[in-house]
Amino acid sequence: MLHSEQFLETYNKIDNYLKKTDNYDSYLSFAQKVKNSNNKIVKWFKDELISLGELRNAIVHNPKIGNKAIAEPHESTVLRISELYEIITNPKKVIPEFQFEVLGAKKNDFINDILIEMKKKSFSQFPVFDENGFVCELINNNTISRWLSSQLEENGTIIIENVKVADLITEIEFKENYKFVSRNTSIYEAYDLFINQINKKQRNLDVLFITQNGKPTEKLFGLITIEDIANLI
Repeated sequence: MLHSEQFLETYNKIDNYLKKTDNYDSYLSFAQKVKNSNNKIVKWFKDELISLGELRNAIVHNPKIGNKAIAEPHESTVLRISELYEIITNPKKVIPEFQFEVLGAKKNDFINDILIEMKKKSFSQFPVFDENGFVCELINNNTISRWLSSQLEENGTIIIENVKVADLITEIEFKENYKFVSRNTSIYEAYDLFINQINKKQRNLDVLFITQNGKPTEKLFGLITIEDIANLI
């Protein structure tokens, strides 16, 4: 099969997928479908998809020479449109990509144990759980630094004996600076939540917590930072 034939086959799959999922009329062009799509992943790749649509038009609407298309795509282009089709129709989800046991602490826990775990396992923040085991806040290195600064004695010493997690909560700079997402959220939708927060509030979310249905009263399956997901995307 020629590259142009492979390209058109995948292009038609994407076109039909857009038509079906967004319930478009058949007269709309591919570019219009892409521009008007409510699919966040389609929006993410909008410019690239429109460019591929223009290549399709060059293949279909120009006369053939020797029964071959004038615009014959490179193999890399055929592979790319196939990759985009898979991403759009079956995107990576936050689970199992970011699934792991989330270490946290309760308000009445002493901070010593959790600080040891933070150093040992190299994580920079942890959730605070209420009496039911659900997230009620998030403490990060910035919070700990602010608390330590507030405890600094004139002689430069800091006493952390009998200090509980609850004592650090007052030093959180931005309270409840996190969101919950369901396990079926795509990595692109998750990334958009970080970007939207930056655009709207000029600051980043600390984390996205992952639960079954995106509810805070559910078991945690994992969490995501913007660094984690930016590297993946």
